[in-house]
Amino acid sequence: KVATRSNMVNYAMAGAATLVVGVVAYYFLSSKKGGKKVPLKKVELTVEAKHIEFLKEMIAKYKIKDLDKAMRICLQYAITDGDAENIFKKKRCTTCGQAPKSKKPLATQLYAPQLAHLEKMKETYNIKDINKTARTLLEYCQTDGNRDEIFSTTRCKTCGP
Repeated sequence: KVATRSNMVNYAMAGAATLVVGVVAYYFLSSKKGGKKVPLKKVELTVEAKHIEFLKEMIAKYKIKDLDKAMRICLQYAITDGDAENIFKKKRCTTCGQAPKSKKPLATQLYAPQLAHLEKMKETYNIKDINKTARTLLEYCQTDGNRDEIFSTTRCKTCGP
């Protein structure tokens, strides 16, 4: 077959159309909120070493990408499906009164609604700071929460309550 000018133009147009469709599909599938990427915010929380170990166990069991994602899953559960009063009001600390506690920094990335939820729960339940609020949530997930429900359900990560 001899390539004619019209065949070459047709192939070029088909290639360009495929590229445009691919770019548009990628744009909409990889973003939220009307096509705008929702940025993650770097946050350093202070949690107990046992909470980091718990998150690592959940990463292995549920094939979660990393600690950041595991923490966001806990927070998103609290926002969309959790009973805030049950999670944040009840004192369930298993290390209170035991010295010394083993607190560790957890550098993580959260979406704005997730960080706002931590702040709101801190205010609503008169919790000392967002670090304690995060520890309260992790303690709930570790001791009283239904792990399959928390870690096996896909939830919208950028939506509020």
